[in-house]
Amino acid sequence: MQNEIERLSHVNQLILDSVAEGIYGIDLNAKVILWNKAAESLTGYAITDFESDNLHNLIHHTNREGEHIPLQQCPVYHALNSGENLFIKDDIFWRKDGSYFPVEYTANPMIEQGKHVGMVITFRDMTEKKKTDEILLQWEKLSLVGQMAAGVAHEIRNPVTSLKGFFQLMRANKEYNDSYFDIMDSEFNRIESIIKELLMFSKPHESHYTNQKIASLIEEVIMLMEPQALIKNINIATDYDTSSEAMVYCIEHQLKQVFINLIKNALEAMENGGTIVIKVQHINDEFLIQVTDDGAGIPDDVIEKLGEPFYSTKENGTGLGLMVTNNIIKNNHQGAIHVESQLGKGTTFTVRLPNFENM
Repeated sequence: MQNEIERLSHVNQLILDSVAEGIYGIDLNAKVILWNKAAESLTGYAITDFESDNLHNLIHHTNREGEHIPLQQCPVYHALNSGENLFIKDDIFWRKDGSYFPVEYTANPMIEQGKHVGMVITFRDMTEKKKTDEILLQWEKLSLVGQMAAGVAHEIRNPVTSLKGFFQLMRANKEYNDSYFDIMDSEFNRIESIIKELLMFSKPHESHYTNQKIASLIEEVIMLMEPQALIKNINIATDYDTSSEAMVYCIEHQLKQVFINLIKNALEAMENGGTIVIKVQHINDEFLIQVTDDGAGIPDDVIEKLGEPFYSTKENGTGLGLMVTNNIIKNNHQGAIHVESQLGKGTTFTVRLPNFENM
C-alpha cells in the first residue's frame, strides 16, 4: 500500500512538472503545499524558500507602480477565504533575482470530502504574448497610417486638380470669372476642412483634464448649435435623469467637440424638421449620454463602416468627424461609443464615459 501511494505521488509530480504553466497549491493557512518545476523555473524560488517566508511576500508584494500590496488586498488571499474561483488577466509576479514578469493566473478551490481545504493556482508568463500584442498593435497603427495617407492623397488630389485647372484656364484666357473664384474658394475650404479634422484626430501632447458639470457642458454645446437647428425647424430637447451637478472628468474642449459632431450629424440627418433628444443617465460608475434624432436612419451595412477614414454618407463629408469622435472617447477618455438605428425612425449615438467624479 505504501509503495502504491509513493508511486501515485511520483506520477502526479511528474505530470505537474511536465506542464509549462506554473502551478502551486496553498492550504487554508496560505502555506505552500505544492510547487511544480515550471513555477520554480519562472520565479527562481524553490518550495523550501517558503518555509521561512510567506509566498505573497516573495512573489506578489508590489505592483507595477512600486506600491506595496498588503496580504489583505491580494486577490488570491480573498479567493482563499471565500472559496471562490478567480481569474486575473493582467498582474505581475516577482522573481528571486528582484525582477518581475507579467502573468495571467487562475485560482480554484481544493475540495476534500466536501470541505474547502485550500487553493490551486495556475499561472503563465505573458512576456512573449505581450511582445506579440505590441508588434501586432504597431502593425495595425502602420496599416491605419497607410489607409489615412492614401485617403488624404485621394481626398486632396481632387480639389487640387480642380484648382490647378482653373489657374491654367485663367492664365491661358486672361479672364477672371467670378464663378471661377466661387468654385476655387469652395475647393480651398474643402482642403482646409480635411486638414483641420486630421489635426483634431491627433492626440494633443498636453491634455488638461478637469472635472466639469456634464449638464452645463452639454447646454453650452446646445447653445452653440441651436441657431443651425432653428433654421432647419429642429428642436433640441434634453432629458437629465441625473443631478445637474454631476461631474465628468474630461478634456473639456474635446468632449464639447464630440457633442458638436454628434448633434451636427443629427441635424444633417433630418431634412424635414423634428426633434433631437439628448439624454443623460448616471448608471453605476458611468455616464450614458444619448443623442437621438428622428431622421431617415442608417442601414446596417453603413453603420459597420462609420468611423472609417474618408467614408461618409454625406455628399461633401470626409468621414473624419466620427473618427475624431471615436478617438476622443475611446483613447482620451477610456469610454465607448455605440450606434443604433432604424430605417425611417431615426438614429441613436450612445456615449459611455466612466465616472471619475472624485479624481
